[in-house]
Amino acid sequence: MKVRIDESGHFFETEDGTPFFYLADTAWMLFNKLTEEEVREYFADRSTKGFTVIQSCVFRDLFEPNTPNVYGERPFADDMRMKAAQMNPRWIDYVKRVLSIAEEFGLVLALLPTWGDKWNERNNSAGPVIFDERTAEVYGRDLSDALGEYRNVIWVLGGDSAIQTQAHANIIRAMAHGLRSGAGSDRLITFHPGGSRSSAIFHGEAWLDINTMQSGHQRLNVPNYQWVHQFYSTPPAKPCLDIEPNYEWAPVGWGRVCNPIEPEHRAYFDDYDVRRSLYRSVLAGAAGFTYGCEPIRQVYRSGDRSHAWDGQGIRTWQEGLAAPGSSQLQLVKRLLLERSYFTRIPASELLHEPAGGGSDPVSYVAAARCSAGSYIMVYIPIRQMLAIDTSVLPAKRLRISVYDPEACVCRQTFDIDNEGIFRYVPPRRLDTLITIDAAGERSHESS
Repeated sequence: MKVRIDESGHFFETEDGTPFFYLADTAWMLFNKLTEEEVREYFADRSTKGFTVIQSCVFRDLFEPNTPNVYGERPFADDMRMKAAQMNPRWIDYVKRVLSIAEEFGLVLALLPTWGDKWNERNNSAGPVIFDERTAEVYGRDLSDALGEYRNVIWVLGGDSAIQTQAHANIIRAMAHGLRSGAGSDRLITFHPGGSRSSAIFHGEAWLDINTMQSGHQRLNVPNYQWVHQFYSTPPAKPCLDIEPNYEWAPVGWGRVCNPIEPEHRAYFDDYDVRRSLYRSVLAGAAGFTYGCEPIRQVYRSGDRSHAWDGQGIRTWQEGLAAPGSSQLQLVKRLLLERSYFTRIPASELLHEPAGGGSDPVSYVAAARCSAGSYIMVYIPIRQMLAIDTSVLPAKRLRISVYDPEACVCRQTFDIDNEGIFRYVPPRRLDTLITIDAAGERSHESS
C-alpha cells in the first residue's frame, strides 16, 4: 500500500483516494532486536489497535557501533564497509522480510535510513560519524534501489539530531537526493528533528514532503499544537505531525532528571499525557500522530541495558504492548474517518472565553470543523465550561455526542436547536471529546 498526499496538501490518502490517517507506533530497534516471529506478534497487536504506521530505523547502534541483530548479522560486514556506508546484503534481506510482513498486516513502515549519530557526533547513540555528502547520497540511492519494490515505505531522514552546521544540512539533502535517484524515487520523505525542534529548516525544499516536530520528553504539557498551527498556515501546504511526542511510561525529563531521584518518587508520562498530545495536535491540523511506549521504542528485553535513563522498573517490550494509551488512540481516527475527511480545518476561533485566555497549555481546548459545515469536533483536556460558536453549521438542529477518550466510548448523545452557540460543562474531571454534527448531515464520504 503506497501513501500519497491529497489535493489540499494537508492530509494523506492511498492511491485509490481513500483517506489515510497516519497513526504510528515507535520501535526504533525493531530490526536489531526482534525475530520474525516477534515481528508478527508486534504487528498483529498494533494493526488490531488501529495503527497504520510503524516507525523504525534501518539500523541503529545504541551502545556500540555496528550492533548485530538477533540472528548475529551486522548492518555492515566489517569496519571498512561501515566507513564506506555499504550495508550487509543479509541485513537488507531481513529488512525486506519485515516489510513483507508489514504488508500482510496493512502497515506502512516509516524508515529512518540512519540514526543521527552517523552524521552528527553530538547525539544520544554510539556513533561513529560515517556520512558525508558523497556517502550519504550513495547510501540513499542504494537503499532506494534495494527496497524499491516495497510500496509501504515512507522515508524519515534525520534521526533525533539537530542541524548545527551547513555540512549537516547538506548531508541530509544529499541523502534525500539519493533516495529520489533510486528505484523507490516516489516514496514520501520527511525529517525527524532533535528534541524540541521541527523540520522548519527544510520546509521550503522540494524533497521534504511532510513536516514534523518532536515535542519530546523533557516536560509535561508541551504545546505541540503551536508547531502544527505554524506549519498548517505556512505555504506551501504540507502534511505535518508530531513524530516524537512524550512516550507512555517514559520518565519525565529522561535520565537527566530521573536518575538522581529514587524510583518511587519519579514522574512518568501516562496515557492521559499521550491523549493530550494526540488530540490537540490533530485538531490543530495534523495529518496524524506518532505514539511511543518507552519499553517498545527501545524494544527492551529483560536484562538489556536501558537507553537514556537507568531503567529502574522498566517493563519489557511485550509488557508494553498492553500499555493503556495504545488502545485509546483509534477513537479519533475512527471519528474522523466516519466524517468528511479532507474538509477538516482547525477552528480555534470558534471558542468563546477559553480557560486561561487560550494560552494555558494545561487547559488549552482544541477545535476543528468541516469547511463544508457538517461537523465540529472539540477536545477539552480538563473539566471547564465549553462555549463554542455553532453558527458555522447551517443546520437548524445539532447532534451532540460526548465521548470519554480514556474508555473510548460515547457517554451521552442528545439533540439541540442550533442557537449559534453551544455551552456545556463535561462531567469528567479529565479529558472529554465532543462532536457536534449538523442533524442529518453526518457524512461517511471521504471527500
